[in-house]
Amino acid sequence: MFRIITAAAAAGALTLGASLGAAPAFADDAPKPTAHSSLAQIQQAGATQTAKRITSLTSAITRVNSNTSLTASDRSTVLGTLNADVAGMTSLQAKIAADTAASTAWTDYRSIFTEYRVYAVALPQSYEAAAADRLTGAAIPKLQSAHDRLASNLAANPGKWTSAMQTQLSDMQSKIDDAKTRSTGLAARALAVTPAGYNADHTLISNIRTDLRTALADCKAAAQDGRALVQALK
Repeated sequence: MFRIITAAAAAGALTLGASLGAAPAFADDAPKPTAHSSLAQIQQAGATQTAKRITSLTSAITRVNSNTSLTASDRSTVLGTLNADVAGMTSLQAKIAADTAASTAWTDYRSIFTEYRVYAVALPQSYEAAAADRLTGAAIPKLQSAHDRLASNLAANPGKWTSAMQTQLSDMQSKIDDAKTRSTGLAARALAVTPAGYNADHTLISNIRTDLRTALADCKAAAQDGRALVQALK
């Protein structure tokens, strides 16, 4: 029984790594126009950049709809942002194409990166919200359940437990507690980031990612403690 429960908890924690790693790098090596570029050059770049974002957003919407980790509320928020950005990119694409002055086209082109932040905010925050929800909704509860069963075994069979094993069980709970602390409210934090907020502070997204990775590491460490204790009890 312990082996199965602990393995399930570990799987829940390790699977989160795929969620965190799912966000692509979004590297963009395409030539970029400048304020001195011709109207045609800016319009071509605008068409390329908006089309790329529409494609990325559409793919993300499909993934969000099939993601079982997101809570209903968070899924609704994520989809609201992604769909709004699709509409925004589509409208901006048409506006840039219809611009008749390079200066106007340049202003509209720049708004792709300053007003929407599809690759810097919208897409990353959707991955981070899903990762946080998976932590709080699946991985951590499974680990806590595994810990509690081991603690019950200790209470019922104290003679089977060495002091080192009891210390390891305490460490397991400590790691779970830290993961809970770091992940609680993290999805809400991610979804609260706006393009304007990101423009003012680029660390908003990276700090959330750091907390998620730390919480994931805690979950992995707790799972390792659990597996070691189950092995020791055999």
